[in-house]
Amino acid sequence: MISLVYIAAFVLVLSIVVIIHEGGHFIVARLCGVQATHFSLGFGKVLWSRVDKYGTKWQVCAIPLGGYVRMLGDEDAAGAKSSSESIPESERHKTFMAKKLWQRAAIVFAGPAMNYLFAFVALVGMLYFLGEIIVKPIVSEVMPDSAAAEAGLQVNDEIVAINNHTMQDFSDIQRVVRLTDYGKPLQVEIMRDQQKLVISLLPKMDEQIGMPVIGIRSSHETVVMHQDLSFGQAVLKSAEMLYTTTRDTLIYLGQVISARRAPKDMRGPLGIAEASGDALMGGWLSLLSFLVQISIAVGFMNLLPIPMLDGGHLCLYAIEAVRRKPLTEKTQAAIMWTGFSVLMLIFAYTMILDVPRIIQRITG
Repeated sequence: MISLVYIAAFVLVLSIVVIIHEGGHFIVARLCGVQATHFSLGFGKVLWSRVDKYGTKWQVCAIPLGGYVRMLGDEDAAGAKSSSESIPESERHKTFMAKKLWQRAAIVFAGPAMNYLFAFVALVGMLYFLGEIIVKPIVSEVMPDSAAAEAGLQVNDEIVAINNHTMQDFSDIQRVVRLTDYGKPLQVEIMRDQQKLVISLLPKMDEQIGMPVIGIRSSHETVVMHQDLSFGQAVLKSAEMLYTTTRDTLIYLGQVISARRAPKDMRGPLGIAEASGDALMGGWLSLLSFLVQISIAVGFMNLLPIPMLDGGHLCLYAIEAVRRKPLTEKTQAAIMWTGFSVLMLIFAYTMILDVPRIIQRITG
């Protein structure tokens, strides 16, 4: 039963995020006069479909692992190949490739942009209607044999700053620890009995989660609810959260690429399914918060300059703008296949990371 809950949660989360992302492409395509022939949730055998008055076939397919918008002239679901040879002359102006360069770029950019817009609107709604939840950066428990215990941290210590970064929430501690180059000591400023102290602390790697930790916990007694956020404050706070999340992701990615950090905490489909189930079990607010995180992640990833992703297409359009003409079909095909190979390698690697960690969780 629990396995079914996790599978259902994964399908629900993935479906919502796909609808949001592909909906961005679809809306801007229509605004630019491009004919969308298909809007598909999933791949494979069609389970349900209907055609609207604009000629778009809306469908739900048997394999719920993504989705796509197919536009007039596309030869495949990914839109990697386009041709207008079989399309009547009177209809060719409705194809994607017939549009101006800025329109094509806008259609491609709209997918990731819609992911970010959804996250922003959801955050504003949660902060404005529910209030901001702050977990004070106060130590409620120090784990035995942890980095915190070895450094002398004590219960009721308030962590003011780490490496000169101010700690406003307990989650700030986790974020800074995980983004700091592993193996380097942290300078932790604390308040103890109304006295400021600075201690040096070297995080330890938690092999189960693949992340550095210092070994402290908070408690519900340090949680503060603010119900009086104005709409303007909610908007500013949401924008700040989007910026911080994107910035931290860029820092992490830079550390992995430069080999200053092992990519052990990357998550693939199984890891996302695991987190989706955990979020669903935590209630609707937990699930909505997780949807926000995944939507930002999908938006960010699709903006990376990797062929086959939206960011890769945008790079090709930038080249086309500079050259005043597109690259040859042969060159574009080679670039796309390279990008596809990179994505498959990342997929396989994250699966290899997910499996032993999930098995260890199940077996204890």
